[in-house]
Amino acid sequence: MRFTQAGDLKDPFECLPRKPQKGECTEAIKLITQIISGGSKKLEEYGVGKYNDEYIENTFKKAYQNINNEVGILSLTKIWNNSLMWAHYTNSHKGYCVGFNSEHEFFKDYLSEDSNFSRHTKEVTYSDKRVKIPTTLTEPTLAFEPFLTKSTDWEYEKEVRVISTFNLSETMLEKEPYNIYLFKVPHNAISEIILGVNIDNDAETKIRAFAVEKGITIYKAKISDTEFDMERRE
Repeated sequence: MRFTQAGDLKDPFECLPRKPQKGECTEAIKLITQIISGGSKKLEEYGVGKYNDEYIENTFKKAYQNINNEVGILSLTKIWNNSLMWAHYTNSHKGYCVGFNSEHEFFKDYLSEDSNFSRHTKEVTYSDKRVKIPTTLTEPTLAFEPFLTKSTDWEYEKEVRVISTFNLSETMLEKEPYNIYLFKVPHNAISEIILGVNIDNDAETKIRAFAVEKGITIYKAKISDTEFDMERRE
């Protein structure tokens, strides 16, 4: 399965915190340079001058580029029967939905001893406000918040994310503007497969054969007779 760079996801706000403005940084820069310089006015003025709008913009872009080069996101959901998601992510109900066992080892948080390899599973938080980058020494530092905070417009997706460093991937395919990193998810992590209402016969036959071979429960989605809802049957 592909773990996708933030810059290649559908939401243009992915992993983009609220951009700090120069005025917000000035006081923090003054304080830091005063501490470092022992009260030197020249060094304080140099520090404030250096961290201008252009510097902030370049730093912001570089940090975003580093994220896209090093980290990928696997987007999952806690629900299977949202018709909008079937329309958006399965080619108008022509695809299928894979259900995973959330207790499987693959979805447990992992961090190597040297901290260079990591994989974490977290629920997305929905908010009307973008994540704020700390600009004072008293504000808490950020951890996963930029990866996990999305607009309330997306709340219907009830998303869960697996966030991994690309050095845990099995395969890399070169592509512009972003390479494709593929991760091997164990078949025994799959608990069920739900076929879309409009899936074609060839795809359904192949998926059913795979499910039987692996001992995976398989369902076929259907439109509710009475509600705006999706149902399923074995």
